[in-house]
Amino acid sequence: MAASQGAIYRLVIDGASAFSEMPKAKRHQLAVWFLIASGVAMAGMMSSVKLAVESLSLWQVIFLRSALGAMILAPIMIRSRVSFAPNGKLGLYSLRVGFAVGGITCWLYSIAHLPLGIASALTFSKSLFLLWLAALLLREQLTMLKVVCTVIGFAGVILVLDPTTSGTSLFAGLVGIAGALFGAALTIVVKRLSATEPTIRLMFYPLATVACVFAIPAFVTWQDLDTYSLTVVIGMTLCGSVSQWCFLNAYRLGEVSALAPVEYSRLVAAIIAGFAIFGEVPTWIAVVGMALVIASTYATFRWSRV
Repeated sequence: MAASQGAIYRLVIDGASAFSEMPKAKRHQLAVWFLIASGVAMAGMMSSVKLAVESLSLWQVIFLRSALGAMILAPIMIRSRVSFAPNGKLGLYSLRVGFAVGGITCWLYSIAHLPLGIASALTFSKSLFLLWLAALLLREQLTMLKVVCTVIGFAGVILVLDPTTSGTSLFAGLVGIAGALFGAALTIVVKRLSATEPTIRLMFYPLATVACVFAIPAFVTWQDLDTYSLTVVIGMTLCGSVSQWCFLNAYRLGEVSALAPVEYSRLVAAIIAGFAIFGEVPTWIAVVGMALVIASTYATFRWSRV
């Protein structure tokens, strides 16, 4: 019994290591399934957010999502003896938390106010911002191919937003793009911190900070949780945690270049969920924009060293 509990604990804490003895081909297949599962779970989380804001305020949803996520991670940190205190670099840590707060807030707002497929497509624009930030802050080479792909990608983003939509949707789209920019800046900071900071602590602090920041707005606009809304909130938290766990372990098991195309399954899952649950059908303009964003992001990633 103790041995089985230890195996489960090892799987939850450090899933990739549990499969380290598999042949490389098998690990890659497992990584692909993990990434697909991550996309499906993410679609479940996004759907839960949209369902939750039908009866709860957005601030309450953001607070509950972050607070429950932090409550899940805290005992895991204690059990695995990971200190809550950062290993120095408090300036970078502050930036990491600040960018995460902005990114999470913008992302959840866009999910609540946009069709799931469009909200998901906008997240891929993060890679386009990342190119320029990496060139400015990390002195990485900015090639002509990257510039062209960035221009095509942003043209796709404009089409995804669809100029024919209402002002409210356009504003939510711009918020989603801001979330992608926060995500790109966050990637740069995490790259600097990952050498000394454990992943679980990097995950914990943004969630805890978001919960603290939105505690007052959440309680000012608080709506009582009935059985339905509580179920949706719990589902939202669990789907978000599962998605992140699967995503992290997928990239630990498989090669980044080989898994990149599979990540677009997240967009497919979001579109299917949006249609099945909310009856959302993207316009043809938005579909063309999604295709341009995906193509430019993949081309940039695939030939990033050209």
